[in-house]
Amino acid sequence: DICDRGFENFQKDFEKLSKHGINVIRMFLLWPVFQPLKALWANQKLYEYRLMPGEIPLPDTEAGRAGVSEEACKHFEEFCRLADKYNIKLIVGLLVGHMSFRFYAPEAFEGKNFLKDPTLIKWEVRFIRYFVKRFKNENAILAWDLGNECNNYGGVNQDEAYVWTHAIKSAILESDTGHPIVSGFDNCQGIDDGPFNVKETGELVDIMTTHPYHIFTNSLKDEMINTLRPCVGPTVYNMIFEQLSEKPCFIEEIGSIGYVNCSEKTEASFARTGIFSAWAHNCGGYFWWCAFDQGQLEYAPYDWNNIGSDYGLFRADGSAKPIAEEYRKFNEFLNAFPYAELPENIRDAVCILTRDMGDSVTSAISAFVLAKQSGYDISFVHADDKLPDSELYLMPSVTSSHPMLLRRLNELLDKVKNGATLYLSTDQLFRRIPELTGLTIAGRERADSVTVRFKDMDFVIHDALKYRIESVSDTCKVLAETDDGEPFFVCNRYGKGRIYFMPYNLERSIGKTVYPFGKDRPEYFKFYECFAPVGKRAARSMNPMILTTEHIIDSDKRIVVAINHNTSSEELNPILTDGWHEGKIYYGS
Repeated sequence: DICDRGFENFQKDFEKLSKHGINVIRMFLLWPVFQPLKALWANQKLYEYRLMPGEIPLPDTEAGRAGVSEEACKHFEEFCRLADKYNIKLIVGLLVGHMSFRFYAPEAFEGKNFLKDPTLIKWEVRFIRYFVKRFKNENAILAWDLGNECNNYGGVNQDEAYVWTHAIKSAILESDTGHPIVSGFDNCQGIDDGPFNVKETGELVDIMTTHPYHIFTNSLKDEMINTLRPCVGPTVYNMIFEQLSEKPCFIEEIGSIGYVNCSEKTEASFARTGIFSAWAHNCGGYFWWCAFDQGQLEYAPYDWNNIGSDYGLFRADGSAKPIAEEYRKFNEFLNAFPYAELPENIRDAVCILTRDMGDSVTSAISAFVLAKQSGYDISFVHADDKLPDSELYLMPSVTSSHPMLLRRLNELLDKVKNGATLYLSTDQLFRRIPELTGLTIAGRERADSVTVRFKDMDFVIHDALKYRIESVSDTCKVLAETDDGEPFFVCNRYGKGRIYFMPYNLERSIGKTVYPFGKDRPEYFKFYECFAPVGKRAARSMNPMILTTEHIIDSDKRIVVAINHNTSSEELNPILTDGWHEGKIYYGS
């Protein structure tokens, strides 16, 4: 609230942000501040709405008919002027709504369902239509955001969520077609199910978002925040949301959420690695929650809980934390980098996310890392969608007995028959197993543990299914066995192509293991090396803790981004393909 904090304090805030390379911020319009309506009743019937404070009759103006406070709008004008002065663009959260686990609403609408009550939606539309029309020409405005995690506002079904999102989008477009519409949703809405799922939301907005907090993500929260999976997990979330929705996506909200999870030093390390990972994979941005510490605030929700606390780039006294310095240094690096944009990284394989895929992102993160450690990158597609052409398809850890439509499976198998490679891991029911895998399975049983022998490593699977193989066809080659000689990992010829099969959810199991990619762990990536695409890359990292992307500049120049995901220094020692040699180093050593 600019009138509470004062113009000079806001100017100091913008100056600090600008000096540390922050050029875009999210800001939030608290709904009861901008549309401060109170319902007046007579004889148990709504008589009229008035503006608070003071129960002022709605003025006979455009703002009054929308129930909007002129005073709040004037303060927003000042805010826009300050942002413009410091060259900071604004993503404006329109309906807020939810903020740090408190729900804000005009007095007239408290306790009602924000997302499906037709009276509320009517006034939401009126507010947005007026506000967007009034401010669309402000130079500081970059985009309109639906709000802050609107998917957390109330219980709705999938159709109600779609109708609400469409209504708010339409209200924005009625007043302004010149700025993109951002979803503002977190990463809990689901991929193909749930009310605000990725696929349907992608139909309606211009830009998708994810809020992938380490502490709230089951597969990541048990590991140190600045280690491999917590650092790459947000990138994988962003890739999935972008590629399945077919809309640009950015990491709109991320943070450490407190100094029980980390110190200021490890927080900065986490952010540095995460920012470079997001940049290397063409994510649209990496927005920290939040700008300034809030733990000193003595009003709700900040005096309710520890979630709204000391999580800023800057401390309460305005001093910069180490993480703010990381933003400044990254901004300096980008300004000195000779290319305005990093070309999209080479993606050598397609990872198919199947229907009802339990722990889908957990398994996707595992597949993402295993592929990188084997020298290639993957993109994601949903099993219901048309498959892009690729030399290699992955279906990691299929956990549903109805993972994809038969016609889509046949399309996939046609590509394999014509020369593509398919990798499939599952312990679920799957059609045509003998034909696809070359194995005839006599039966299976639950075992306390199974030891697997593959190349130069042995590892133990606990509480796994133990298979009895009746026969192995002459098209099938056994690549790994259990300790009692049963096939565990096979390659089967299928037309002109090959199918690699594992009757075990490797990726899902890895996802549930703490630090599965540590140096004392089995080198699981060697399974993925068996079907790695060859001949596309100029360089490969031979250190499994250093993950790379490769970006084509022209026919004889490429950028390789190599990121160390260990907490200590590591040697890169890349292997270069014949004809390539090392050029200029832009960052690091």
